[in-house]
Amino acid sequence: MKKIENEGENGRLLPDDDFEYEKKLAEEERERQAEAQAKAEERQKERIRREREAKAARDRKIAQDKLDLMKMKAGVASEEEEIKEEHEEKRVLSGKEKLVNFWYHDKMWICFGIFLVAVVAFLVVDIVTREKPDITVMVIADDGIGQHSDELKKLFEKYTPDVNGDGEVHVSIMNIPLNDYSNDPTYSTNSTKFYANLQEGDIIMVITDSNTDPGLQALMKDDLTKDLPDNKYIDSDGLSLNFGFLAKELNFDDMPNDLHLCLRRPVATLGDSLEKMQESYDVYYEIFEKMANDLAEQAEELDDNGLATEPIDLKTKYPAAFTEAESKSESEGSDEKSGAE
Repeated sequence: MKKIENEGENGRLLPDDDFEYEKKLAEEERERQAEAQAKAEERQKERIRREREAKAARDRKIAQDKLDLMKMKAGVASEEEEIKEEHEEKRVLSGKEKLVNFWYHDKMWICFGIFLVAVVAFLVVDIVTREKPDITVMVIADDGIGQHSDELKKLFEKYTPDVNGDGEVHVSIMNIPLNDYSNDPTYSTNSTKFYANLQEGDIIMVITDSNTDPGLQALMKDDLTKDLPDNKYIDSDGLSLNFGFLAKELNFDDMPNDLHLCLRRPVATLGDSLEKMQESYDVYYEIFEKMANDLAEQAEELDDNGLATEPIDLKTKYPAAFTEAESKSESEGSDEKSGAE
């Protein structure tokens, strides 16, 4: 084997400086280990000493207790010599220590209490500051009318009195477009929201169109022609909003001619009784009657010819949904036919 050329004069593979450095590190490591070992042994001795002292104290106490018990049985012990329960004197905590101790033991309940107070405060502020509407109009027509909520508010506020007595008139427009043929997941949410609001007895007015599900339309009054026989814009679906001047007022250029303003039938709900809903219905009907007569008069004065925009064709707007529905219907028909055979 070839001899290593850079060996030191002393025959080592490392230069003297490096060797001395490594040697120093090794010595320091041995010293640290020895020191750690000494500390460990010292701790072990201390632990053994404490255990011995504790055992000796227990033995002395047991012996003393036995002696006292023997004295008591023999009637030798005096009243002062009777066994007494030892009580450790409690240390009096300072103010800061009391707070720290209280926080340490009860911080979970403190945090929970703060959370509850915050929630209650929020609800109180929300209830106090929330602007309660005089009436609420629910829009379930899926043709864009709900996007003109500001204009709708102004329209209904013209005919709405101060129902809640707060000195102001405020109308709320609740836009919940419903459409069974859209794959938009929001429609499922809207359906849930709609049926939830049906349980409120003070939501009476609803805007629908010709595409509204017949089952939902059946919830509305269909005999308003008996109450307003002289108004030609009243039909079995409610008040027709087929007015050209109204589309301009709502800033809705493509407003379809099939929109209707409906009134819900008074019924008992989970939230209100039949009597309570009837009271709400009477308030809404006065607003409805005033609005229906005023719109009819304006149409007569302006010789309004109505709207040219036809209703939205859902089959054209959602062809995939209709194709799927037709396929499902055909499949069910085939199954029924096979079963009959």
